[in-house]
Amino acid sequence: MAYHSGFNEASDRFRVCCGCPLVPLNTQGTAGATNNSDGDSGASSPMDPVDEAIELFRPNSLFKSFDIRGPGDKLLVYLIMFISSCLRRIADRKPTPNREEARSLLFSQAHDRFPLPGQAGFPLGALMSAPANKEEEETIRSYLRQCREEAGRRLVDRIYTASSSSSGSSTGGAGSGGGGNSGDASAAAVPNKHWLAFANRRFMDRTI
Repeated sequence: MAYHSGFNEASDRFRVCCGCPLVPLNTQGTAGATNNSDGDSGASSPMDPVDEAIELFRPNSLFKSFDIRGPGDKLLVYLIMFISSCLRRIADRKPTPNREEARSLLFSQAHDRFPLPGQAGFPLGALMSAPANKEEEETIRSYLRQCREEAGRRLVDRIYTASSSSSGSSTGGAGSGGGGNSGDASAAAVPNKHWLAFANRRFMDRTI
């Protein structure tokens, strides 16, 4: 059974635009709908839609169909498709990019022109409604761009971690203590092969 979003009831707490819940993201100071955590960002921050999509990407990628149960699922599906496109971009690049090259590659991909709900080429078709006005159009464009940027950045952190050999776990608790630059210190030179194995899977038989 596929895993569904924990944000399907988000419309009770957050604004919904074009059928997408505008859930604040746990970012480090990017513009947009950000989550101002009161202290350290990191492990104390609750899971946001980007974290959720990365966690559910591999198990959900095994399914050709997915029952949309709420607005959170629509955002989850969009992000899973985007993550898949990021993996394809990395897998197709020869020679295999290192961590910083992949970060730059996916940042560019996040900011490429992309179709919005209601426009030709939008991967979710009629599952999301077209913006009602110019303000809604700018809101959904800004939010999806921020989600794409965060997804690319966090995906690189996940798949280029040396301690993620088989599980792909982002928190590489392999001893070397926490603080500051632990992610950089454990960075792998090449992406995790168990993640790249999903580069050609087509969730719901669709691609971005």
